[in-house]
Amino acid sequence: MSILNLCNAGSVLEKPVPSIGENNPVAEQTLREQILKDCLPAQREFLEDEEHRMLSYIGGFGSGKSWALAAKLIFLGLRNPGTTMMACEPTFVMVRQVLMPALDNAFDQWNIEYSFRASPTPEYTLMLPTGQVNILCMSAENYQRIRGQNISAAVWDEADTSPVETAQKASEMLLARMRAGEFNQLAIASTPEGYKFCFRSFVENDGPDKRLIRVQTQDNPYLPEDFIPSLERNYPKQLIAAYLRGEFTNLASCALYPEFDRSQHYTDAVATNTDTVHIGIDLNVGCCLTQHMIRRGDEFHFFNEAVFRDTQQIAVGLKEMYPEHFRRGQLVLIPDAASRQRSTAAAQESDLGILKREGHQVKVQTTNPLIADRINAVNSLIEQGRLRVSNKCTNLIRTLEQHSYDDSGRPLKGGTGVEDLSHAGDAMGYAIYRYAAIRSYKVGSGKSRMASIY
Repeated sequence: MSILNLCNAGSVLEKPVPSIGENNPVAEQTLREQILKDCLPAQREFLEDEEHRMLSYIGGFGSGKSWALAAKLIFLGLRNPGTTMMACEPTFVMVRQVLMPALDNAFDQWNIEYSFRASPTPEYTLMLPTGQVNILCMSAENYQRIRGQNISAAVWDEADTSPVETAQKASEMLLARMRAGEFNQLAIASTPEGYKFCFRSFVENDGPDKRLIRVQTQDNPYLPEDFIPSLERNYPKQLIAAYLRGEFTNLASCALYPEFDRSQHYTDAVATNTDTVHIGIDLNVGCCLTQHMIRRGDEFHFFNEAVFRDTQQIAVGLKEMYPEHFRRGQLVLIPDAASRQRSTAAAQESDLGILKREGHQVKVQTTNPLIADRINAVNSLIEQGRLRVSNKCTNLIRTLEQHSYDDSGRPLKGGTGVEDLSHAGDAMGYAIYRYAAIRSYKVGSGKSRMASIY
C-alpha cells in the first residue's frame, strides 16, 4: 500500500483539514467524569454550563481560575469536534508563561493526546473521544488578528487585566467569529480588577445570555495553610475584597465617595404632582449629563438621569419629560456657572440664554463652588444617610462607586462622553450644593478672609 492512500486529497499548499474521527461516547463520558471528579463545586458549575453564550468565573487569588479554564477548553472541544477554538491571554508574554503551562499540565493530567506547533502562532491539536480539535493561542492586545478566524468557542484568562477598551473590542471580535461547531461560548476566568471589563459586561450590562460565577479563595482547600492569612496581613481591605473574596471594588488608592453603598443608599422614589423636580446639569460639547432630584424631608433623592447632545436638546427634552411640572413651574434647572458665558449649541447665545428662552426656571450660581467643597457636601449627605440614588441613575452610580483621585490629588478626568466619570458627579454636585452647601462663615468684617466651618 502506498503512503498516499493514507493522505487526504487536495493541494499540498492547503491547510490540512482536521480529521473528525470516530466518536467514542463511552470514552467521552469517562473523560468528563474524570475531570469533574477533580473539580471544586464552582468549577463543576463552570464546566457544565451550556446555556449562556458569555460565561465568567470571577475569583480571588488561588481560586482555581486557570485550571478551570483549561478544563473548560476540553469540555468545549468535546462539543465541537472538527473545529478551531481559541485560548486568549491579555498579552503574548502571558500566553507563553501562564496559558501554555496550564494547558500542558491539564492535558497530561487527563491523558489527552495532543500535538503542538509553536510557529507562527502557538497551536494545539487535541485528539479527543469525539474527534480532533485545534486550539489557537492568541493575545487580546492583538485582537485585530482574530479577524478572519472562524471558531466554535473561546476561553480567555485574566480578561480584567487588559485595558477596558482593548478588552471590549477583543470580546466583540471573539463573539463575532464564533459561528462554527455545535455549541458557541466565550468562557472568561479573571481576578476582579476594579470596575473594569468584567464588571461592565456581567454586572452593569447583564443579560439572559450571560452568567457570572463568583468564587472565593477560601473555597479552594488545597492552598498552603498560610496563603490566606498572609494576604490578609499584607493587603488593604479593598484588595482583600477583590483578591480573596472575588468582589468588584474600587481599587484606586483614594475614592471620591468612599462611603457610598448602592444597597444602603437606594431609593425607589418617583416624582409626584406635588414634587418640584430639580435638574443638575453638566454642560459639555456633544455630551450633557442631567441628574434629576426630588426632596423627601431633609433627604435628596436622585430618581432619574438623561444624556443630551447640547443645551437646545436639554431645553426641549426636559419639557417633554416633565410637561406638567414645567407648566406649573415645578421644574428647576441648575446648570454650572459657565453656562452664563458659553454655549454648547449656538455661538451667538449662551447656554443660560437658551434655557431661559424655552421658558425654563433656571437657578445658576455666580461662580461654581470649589471642587473640594462640592465633593465634601455630597459626602456629608452620604454619611448622614440623606442622599439616595435610584437604579435608573446608572451613570451616577458608576461615578459614586468608581470615581477616584489622581496622583496629584485631583478628581480623575478622561474618557469619551459618559465614560468620563466626572460628568455625572458634576451634575449631581451642582444640585446638591445649591441646597445643601457646606456653609462658609466670615470671621471679622469687611473683606477679611473667610474661614470654612464644617
